[in-house]
Amino acid sequence: MEIKNKLTQKEDLELKLKNSSATSTRKIAAVDTAGNITYSLVVGSVLDYWTGLNLAGIIASRASATAMNSVTGGPYGWWREKAFKIAKTSEESGRLRKTLVDLLAFNTFQVPIYAAAITIGSLFSEGKVDMEKVQNGATYLATISPFIGPTLGWYMDGCRKLFGVKSAAEGAYKK
Repeated sequence: MEIKNKLTQKEDLELKLKNSSATSTRKIAAVDTAGNITYSLVVGSVLDYWTGLNLAGIIASRASATAMNSVTGGPYGWWREKAFKIAKTSEESGRLRKTLVDLLAFNTFQVPIYAAAITIGSLFSEGKVDMEKVQNGATYLATISPFIGPTLGWYMDGCRKLFGVKSAAEGAYKK
């Protein structure tokens, strides 16, 4: 009986290992999502304040950004990897090259997401969409993106490393 249980446990382990590719993709997306959300809560709150949102607007903006990042965090991690692949940038590439790829990925993905968050934040805080604040927020984020984009990339790769996932430059989503 004990031998049969050991064989069943071994078969269960082998089955789990065979099916680990789907789990690993979910893990990568979960780690990217968590990294994106936590970074956004801290940095986004400061940006919202500088954009001119009041406390209610900041809370609404961060809540909407968290909801958006819950959906877009995984796709952003995937997008970063695609940017690294398109730019033929690997883990061995220079720091400047990797920084520029992160900047490109950030500006083509996160800036439009932030504009949507500001739109929702201004709607809740003022009862209408203040396009000037939306434009100011998106412009400001694009302007400081040389600081935000790369640090978000480093932070997300740090989260990936913490949870045993390859960096974007290494291509965790590769099959």
